[in-house]
Amino acid sequence: MLKPLATLAALAAVSAPAALACSCLPCDSQPPLLESEYTAGAFVGELMSVRKPATGNFPAETEGGFEYPPQLVYLFKVTRSLKGDMPKYVMVRSASNSAACGVTFSFEGLNAVAVSQDEDGRYHAGSCSQMCWGAEPNRSLITEDTMQTWRDPMASEE
Repeated sequence: MLKPLATLAALAAVSAPAALACSCLPCDSQPPLLESEYTAGAFVGELMSVRKPATGNFPAETEGGFEYPPQLVYLFKVTRSLKGDMPKYVMVRSASNSAACGVTFSFEGLNAVAVSQDEDGRYHAGSCSQMCWGAEPNRSLITEDTMQTWRDPMASEE
């Protein structure tokens, strides 16, 4: 009886929509951002603009009665490269809402950004790596003028 239930649970997990929830490993379970094989680049930069992707016919996602595009494209002016050969200006894609692991960046100050890179060379940011900037091995990479929209919820208050 347990085997059919396990199979059913596995099928439900695979077929469930990805946008229902974002789940991340605790930051102390992840390698430092600059050493992670999943971090193609990292930088501190000034957010210049946010827009919906220009190409494609993307369906909207609905959350709380509001429609969101599935992705947003953030344009940054890189002020300090931390990992990878980051260009002076870089476009970073992220899901448009936190339930899909989307990131919200700030126009108010500099942003620390960790990105992965897809097979087409586009950069992507997700909340799982963004929240780890405050973790011990990453904390020294940023300065007081750098905005952090994410912090490790498992970290103790200092």
